[in-house]
Amino acid sequence: MQIKKGITYWGMEGKRQVERRVNIIETRSSGTKYVNWTHIKKDGSEGKHRWTALRKFETWVKGIYELPQESGGK
Repeated sequence: MQIKKGITYWGMEGKRQVERRVNIIETRSSGTKYVNWTHIKKDGSEGKHRWTALRKFETWVKGIYELPQESGGK
């Protein structure tokens, strides 16, 4: 699955399903890509921000939880 900025993904931590929203994807000077993500708590509020190697994050992801909200409207 291709990871994209602004999308909330879900995966498993032990036996719990958790959600993480991708904030930034960057390539470090070593050439390794990293993802900055925010844990989304059960009540919908934001938790801690963390960095993970893109390959590890892609392995963790089981599916898309939520697409970004469209702003604007009428």
